[in-house]
Amino acid sequence: MTVEPTPITVFTGFLGAGKTSLILSLLKQLPPKYKIAILKNEYGDVKIDSALATETNGNLAGVTEMLNGCLCCVLTGQMRAAVVEIQEKYHPDRILIETSGSAFPAAISIQLRELSKEFGIGSSGPGIRLDGVVNVIDVENFDGYADTSKTASLQAQFTDLIVFNKWEDVPGRQFETVWDKVNDLNTDTPKIKSNRGTIPWEAILGMDSKLSLDLLHQKEHYHDHSHNHAHDDSHTSEIETLTVRFPKTLLDGSELAAFFRYLTVAPKDEIYRMKFIIRLPASKLPLFELGSDEVQTYILNWAFGRYDFTPISNETAQALLDDSLAGVGTVMVGRGDGRMFRKRFSKGIVGIAEVELS
Repeated sequence: MTVEPTPITVFTGFLGAGKTSLILSLLKQLPPKYKIAILKNEYGDVKIDSALATETNGNLAGVTEMLNGCLCCVLTGQMRAAVVEIQEKYHPDRILIETSGSAFPAAISIQLRELSKEFGIGSSGPGIRLDGVVNVIDVENFDGYADTSKTASLQAQFTDLIVFNKWEDVPGRQFETVWDKVNDLNTDTPKIKSNRGTIPWEAILGMDSKLSLDLLHQKEHYHDHSHNHAHDDSHTSEIETLTVRFPKTLLDGSELAAFFRYLTVAPKDEIYRMKFIIRLPASKLPLFELGSDEVQTYILNWAFGRYDFTPISNETAQALLDDSLAGVGTVMVGRGDGRMFRKRFSKGIVGIAEVELS
């Protein structure tokens, strides 16, 4: 009996473009017995998105996170081990790879093509195949980050499907401008608009990545390009990451109010993303002043001035948040801004937070 290789779909897109939300919306559309495993790559050292994914859908086989680096360069040697572990542990019907905001998709596609050939030679497992690469575009903020991130433009060029996300609330002219810019980068690739962060599950199935085939035919060219990219300062220097820990005694009173006020005014052209796990009474949350005083744990997600709080179960929270802490998370800023924001978070915004610069 022939065992079909496990299809892999790769999601790329700049920080805050909506990759995680798009993947979570896809999980909700799964047929009952279709199992998905997620390999997530993120800067920082806090496994926040695993909590969201784990509580989203019973069809999720498992989540593996590769932290503190970029999958296409710093962590390139670890992807093989991660894929093997996922297949042996979860036996999924499909693997979704969510890359970091500055990952170079061509390099990842080459790695997956090499792994597919390696696993196909004398392998007792099902093997893998790259089914497609999906690039998520944040229409509302594309003009800003495309100008500052070379990789954002490359992500739009090396993909099998482009998803225009967060377009509903922008003026029609702005959407047309972004569409034209993306079309100039990549004319032939199919493009669709999400519906409030959702696309049909069928849109990512059976793409049989033309990108991966093209890369295979032009392997020498792209191998040189991706190798240089992995050592290119412009890639590795785009992001600096702060790990922020809030002592249990901190998130109360004036310090808590000051932190939440900062969420509304934080500079979206300097801070790319904030993700936190925070434990506190609902009555302390912004816009929820009449909430219960019962302590609950929340995921705080901030991107480009927008933020939300998502409650998670106590069981999930215990695995992510130390009892000595009221909150922990990552703040991703532009290169050269890390020291400035370390000072702001440790002395200005919340006063006594413990802040590490990666």
